[in-house]
Amino acid sequence: MKKYLYSAVALLMASCSGSDKVVPGNSENISQQLTIVVESIGESLSNSNSAQTRRPISSVAPTQTFDKLALIIMDSETAQVVYKTELNNWSATDNRVSVPYVVGKKRGRRTVINFPADRQLQEGKDYMVYAIGYQSGSYGGFVPFTDVQIGKTFDKTEVPRVPEGGVPEEIFAGAELLHVRGGRILSQTNSDAAQTEAFVTLRRQVSGTFGYFTHIRTKYEIDGATHQASHLRLVATRANRCVILGGFRSLEDPENFNQENVINGYEPRTDYDAELIMENNGENRKKAFVVYDIDLAKWFPGAEDSSLPFDENGDGFLDEHDGNWQMDTERYPENILKLQKGTVFADNFMVASAMYETDIESGLPTFQFQVLDQNLKVLAYRDVFLREENMLQATRTIVSLPEDGKRPIVSTETNPETEFCYSIVRNHLYSMGEKNYDQSYGEDKPIDLAAAEELVLDVDNEWEAGGTIIFQ
Repeated sequence: MKKYLYSAVALLMASCSGSDKVVPGNSENISQQLTIVVESIGESLSNSNSAQTRRPISSVAPTQTFDKLALIIMDSETAQVVYKTELNNWSATDNRVSVPYVVGKKRGRRTVINFPADRQLQEGKDYMVYAIGYQSGSYGGFVPFTDVQIGKTFDKTEVPRVPEGGVPEEIFAGAELLHVRGGRILSQTNSDAAQTEAFVTLRRQVSGTFGYFTHIRTKYEIDGATHQASHLRLVATRANRCVILGGFRSLEDPENFNQENVINGYEPRTDYDAELIMENNGENRKKAFVVYDIDLAKWFPGAEDSSLPFDENGDGFLDEHDGNWQMDTERYPENILKLQKGTVFADNFMVASAMYETDIESGLPTFQFQVLDQNLKVLAYRDVFLREENMLQATRTIVSLPEDGKRPIVSTETNPETEFCYSIVRNHLYSMGEKNYDQSYGEDKPIDLAAAEELVLDVDNEWEAGGTIIFQ
């Protein structure tokens, strides 16, 4: 059985007219039902609806938190919208929109939308459902389907944009063809006769990364001068600003919306905010983008100069032997995650981006890990490579937009990537160090930066954790 680590499974709609009515469970005189399900192996500890509360990537566990789920349904032939709604407070634990459930190892939240006899989708017709799960306030206040009206056609693609000075956030989207046959709504016309529910699957439309480190060297001798480490930083050589919420459907099978190895980033950024060190080909400096930055003084405070970390035991390393270690609670509020003593951690979401043959030929790495002093001078650096080159799939799918910004262009091409120059793919997790769960105790394996000769990146395709099949 093929394993997918989806991030949200999901939803379907309500009637073509009248007010929304979400009723968990069954009721009498209902002949059509549509189920909204978001499954995961856990829920984020933060249920705040404030956009100021950033959902951290605290482990490889594919938890997710968002507060709004918007969807539209349209006639598949005419693209005329027949239904539009939004469900609020989806991930909150104290709401009645969705209810928690556990079935074996599966758990999550679900809602059943019932269609009474006088409000059903039309028999014999096919529909398209398009759904987006998002956190309010993210992407500069992005709200999907704002100009969509029932009875009008929908002929564009939703493209949230990271604002200037902003960061990518977690967002989910998906689409599905629906068929009304024999009074039932089916996701596929050849569905088994026993099927009673239809689903549209929402998957994470961005990528994620985290770094987990310990035993950090404090001093470097460069050109006869001693420099003290102040920051750890991961930089990337490519970054996109927009996320194309499209490219779901397979080119081979029009009803297969389970696309893998998809790069759906758009609008390349040029506002470089970091240096990239390239010496092998004679280029000493090129520009890059900060993925995450770890201020060591916030983890090991107490130095006379508050901008520097304090090596309390004076052994030249920052680790569990320093009694002044503490969590950076500014970035990770209390109880968001638990770390081993003497470690540092950072994470971020990323918009997918592609690397090409010209990048490979120029020796351009995808990621570079750097140690910097308090003036942000790079003291040491290492290009980061994939642990297993066979993680690179033979082909990849590129999603782009035409000039009119309407239906996305989806193309499949041979994958030119290497273990140092690889694309950032949607719904993939790129991690350094092992951390399976946010509240784990003792089993974590942070990277020993003083002992590691190379920095290796692990990739979880479809955000798959520990061999567990997780439908999201």
